[in-house]
Amino acid sequence: MIKKRFYRSKNGNAQKEKAIKNHSIVKSLREIMILSTCLYVGIVVPALSQSILDDYVAIGKENNLALKQEDFMLSKSIEALREAKGLFMPSVYFNASYTLANGGRTIDIPIGDLLNPVYATLNGLTNSQDFPTDMPNASEQLLPNKFHDTRLEFRLPIFNTDIYYNYKAKSSLISVQQAQRDTYEKELEKEIKTGYYQYLQTLEVLNIYDSTETVLKELVKVNESLVKNNKATSDAVYNAQYELSDLYSKKAEAYRQHQLAKSYFNFLLNRELSDSIYTDPEIILFAKTTDEPESLQEQAIQNREELRQVQYGIEASQYIVKLNKGSKLPNLSVGGAAGFQGFGYDFDSKQDYRLLQFNLSVPLYTGKRNDSKIQQATIEVDRMHAREQELRQQIRVQVADAYRNLQAAQSMVDARAAGAKSAAESFKIIKRKYEESKVILVEYLDARTKFTNSQISLAIAQYNVLIREAELQRVLAL
Repeated sequence: MIKKRFYRSKNGNAQKEKAIKNHSIVKSLREIMILSTCLYVGIVVPALSQSILDDYVAIGKENNLALKQEDFMLSKSIEALREAKGLFMPSVYFNASYTLANGGRTIDIPIGDLLNPVYATLNGLTNSQDFPTDMPNASEQLLPNKFHDTRLEFRLPIFNTDIYYNYKAKSSLISVQQAQRDTYEKELEKEIKTGYYQYLQTLEVLNIYDSTETVLKELVKVNESLVKNNKATSDAVYNAQYELSDLYSKKAEAYRQHQLAKSYFNFLLNRELSDSIYTDPEIILFAKTTDEPESLQEQAIQNREELRQVQYGIEASQYIVKLNKGSKLPNLSVGGAAGFQGFGYDFDSKQDYRLLQFNLSVPLYTGKRNDSKIQQATIEVDRMHAREQELRQQIRVQVADAYRNLQAAQSMVDARAAGAKSAAESFKIIKRKYEESKVILVEYLDARTKFTNSQISLAIAQYNVLIREAELQRVLAL
């Protein structure tokens, strides 16, 4: 597991209050509460500092546009599963048609030619005119005119393997989409933490430059006083002013990096890029690893969403194989209809009808298309098995690399802390000697530069530990 311990930097509360005053108006009620607590207490304790970061992570998960797109894709997969489930249910339709027709083909019926001679013979035999002998021939239009068909229809599959395995495949694909969404969520959490630490890192560098600026301004004043009293030459003032100008250029670059880190962090949270970020620059949270890389690797393999995504993908592909194999089996369904059919809308007993129909479809020969589909799906299963093995190896490499990076970052902090301590003591001694005119200005400026650089290196190293910790947590899927 990863245990944590806390350290404090040497920056005073004045710098923290200065950073808080530079923040813009808060848009989130949650952030207003956090800021109010900070201003009331005066300092932020470690637990509160961690809760601020947790709140930002929650805001990012709620607002991030890319994560919302993953949620939309998951919702789409769920609806596709509902669609597949609906294929098991009967389909009921209400259909009505009314036909008007004129012209077209006709069928001629020689009624007159057939019956007129017969009726004439009957009249002669009966010596009467009871039977008509002038009946015309008939010509009926084949297209029905003023004909309606109003009915309810239903269709129900009885045996269809395509429907069953399609449903199972869609169910597995939902798990794939869920794992993909969880993967991005973990990646987003890591990016938010990293962006937050990088913002703190740049803020710490700016604070160090502010402290150095105060020292150099004081040095310029001291040297001007010495030159005025003929205790030093003017080059002392020029050298001090040059160092101050050089500091301003470095500070401008640091401010640019600070604004860039701020914009990127707000981008992850889908906020205005200029929105304020509430921090506690005094709290440095270090990570201390106690587990061995081997146990961490097994932990990562158990937790990683990417691996589950591939495993669910294999399951879905196996159902696709079964679906294609099932295409060789017969399909049985039942359908029926009940309604009215006839000329004119009478809806009486002469027009009503009922129909029940069973349908059986047996594939006999399909040009081996199903065999090719089965082979394609089987190859995809084999490919995803190979991908699973590759991913397991990649996870092990990622864990080992993140573990070594964290250890190196921790060692770097120890080295930078020792160097910063030595540089501070050295500058303290040189500064006193310079005030006593025992060392020249070049030695003083060199000691001051080393002291500033050591502070910056230590601050960067401290926050690099947090960044490496976030990376290790990501590969462990914590």
